Amino acid sequence: MKRITLNLTFLLASILMFGQSYNLKDFEIDSLPTIKNQWKSHNSKQHWSISKTNDSIKISNYDFNYFKGDKLPFNNREIAKKFNFQSTIRSIKKVENGFIIGLNGGEFGGGLWFLSKDGESAYEIAPYKRIRQIFEFNNKTYVLEGLAHMGGNYGSLLEIKKEQKWKIHKTFNLPDAPNFAIFKNDIVLIITSEHIMTFNEFDRLIKTVKAPFYWGSFYPSSAITDKNDIFIAMRKGILKISSFEYNTEYTWFVKK
Repeated sequence: MKRITLNLTFLLASILMFGQSYNLKDFEIDSLPTIKNQWKSHNSKQHWSISKTNDSIKISNYDFNYFKGDKLPFNNREIAKKFNFQSTIRSIKKVENGFIIGLNGGEFGGGLWFLSKDGESAYEIAPYKRIRQIFEFNNKTYVLEGLAHMGGNYGSLLEIKKEQKWKIHKTFNLPDAPNFAIFKNDIVLIITSEHIMTFNEFDRLIKTVKAPFYWGSFYPSSAITDKNDIFIAMRKGILKISSFEYNTEYTWFVKK
């Protein structure tokens, strides 16, 4: 009985913690993390997620859900048998004749696969790719992939196309591993371990912003744009980049 009571208490505490939301009024400005003190933020138990509905900004405790994209109408464990028994599905993009599946097992591997609409057949589009996100932009399909581990830090943006089969059409190298992409009008903002890369609708890199500190070790979870500003949620705090398209002024917010 005591164990059941403790488990229920932990469950209720978890629901309350992850269900609670805040806004920027609940945060205060602090100095930017430095090399000397950023380990404190890196080890913080606070990890934030940020979203925006209309003009309202919502900040919540990050639930560590690394999955992005559509859902499969099949049992993931059964389908994994078709991907050489890899089960680390991180991203799914539903396409006309099936699903593009992104796997990411970190240092243990990954891959980019196609799965038929009925779930009966599959083939590998690209092996060993650690897939972070699959998305569509201007009627083209893109894939973010990369890995930051044991001193290595690399990544790329892939455009994939269907000919007889799906295959990589173009590759855009990134300076380091990507976390995710967000969209603002006709541009794509790719948040990597150390940069924000801005691509336009013609597949051109039009701007690169270097992080004011190595936010890769803070594990950025999400980001939003608000007029000309960007807010990036990560471990310990929220980083605001003001007038992103013109300047690079930074403000670091932590919970009061």
